[in-house]
Amino acid sequence: MSSARALGVSEVWPSAPDLPSHNARLAAIPSAPRSIPGRSTAALEVGCITHPLALGRYQTPLRYPGAKTGLSSLISQLIEAAKKSSQTRNVDLLVEPFAGGASTSLRLVGAGIVNRILLADADPLVAAFWQVAASDTENLVDRMTEEHALYVSKGGATALGRWDFWRSWIPAPGMSESTARFETAMKCLFLNRTTFSGILHGSAGPIGGRRQESKYSIGCRYNVDALAERIRYVGQLYDANRLVDVWCKDWKDTLADVPEWYADLIPDRVLAYLDPPYLEKSQKLYQTSFEVHGYPNAPVADLQWDDNLLHYRLAEYLSHRMQFRWVLSYDAKPELLLDPGLYAANRMEPDRTEREMLGVKRWNISKRVVTLRYTASARQGRGAAEEVLITTLPPSTVPLNDDFRPVDTIIKSEKAASS
Repeated sequence: MSSARALGVSEVWPSAPDLPSHNARLAAIPSAPRSIPGRSTAALEVGCITHPLALGRYQTPLRYPGAKTGLSSLISQLIEAAKKSSQTRNVDLLVEPFAGGASTSLRLVGAGIVNRILLADADPLVAAFWQVAASDTENLVDRMTEEHALYVSKGGATALGRWDFWRSWIPAPGMSESTARFETAMKCLFLNRTTFSGILHGSAGPIGGRRQESKYSIGCRYNVDALAERIRYVGQLYDANRLVDVWCKDWKDTLADVPEWYADLIPDRVLAYLDPPYLEKSQKLYQTSFEVHGYPNAPVADLQWDDNLLHYRLAEYLSHRMQFRWVLSYDAKPELLLDPGLYAANRMEPDRTEREMLGVKRWNISKRVVTLRYTASARQGRGAAEEVLITTLPPSTVPLNDDFRPVDTIIKSEKAASS
């Protein structure tokens, strides 16, 4: 089955054989459908983006832990450089499997760096928010405004009581899927704007604490006018078919399903941007993180790769089975670049079956070190930190300058320390 949207390019993805279904651990969740219900599968024209936030400084309605200032600018430089290659020329679809606050995707599509975006997140709260913001925009704006007027603006016990309500809220038995999805979206937005660092996990408390004695009150990040405009920006992207869909799927299902749903796209012109959760303190930052399967509350030490198999599974998928171009961002750890099970290789190595049946290419892999500023670093708190960007964009186009530095210094320091 294919519900591909025509983008005016020829098909090049081979038809996928009948293979066992991919991991469906987040199958149908009433509060977050696998895609936006009612989205037409017919070919849709791309509309103009006229919202003033398209080129604004702040575009996402969500405050997201681990957000990185300056990353979208660097990804933009990568893509613009790649467009000079005869292989890429344009990015018709940017896929973000760890959408979170989606700040990079929103900025790149608004600036015209990419033509369309597809958001996906395994967290049903986050996925439901983006689905509703896109497809039920004005109702969400109205509800967000009402929540502020009735609860947040009053502060004190009233606002805290509403925070407690949303923290414990779950869809009631018999609630319709559309209502559950809408209420889940409101829960995500309310907690994101009133909880410390926007963290949705249960261990984080309200801004200002239970006593509300801080100079920062529970409603200090709940800016009605700004939020309304940002939500409307998302809605316009959806109406213009610049935001093609929002999926509640994990990264593997997302990456595997794109060639089926968008089979008319050229793999060289589809790009995945992956920003997976870090290991250290990821439980505190992310509702759905890379913890060991079956041990969601197990302590996670700093970069204990052997105990975090999903990082290896992601690396294996990207290097052996990925059917379109990708950019990956990670914290700059030597293990990442030295471990053969992670990203030590300099080229994708699909096996014969993947090459012949799915058309997986043997693309070269480029690596660069960049410097970012985190809003909530998983490793060292706020401030500047080094990040590694790993990509299969045409290597001759990947910048090598003061902003995009070689990874040799990271590798050499580790080898020197172990010698």
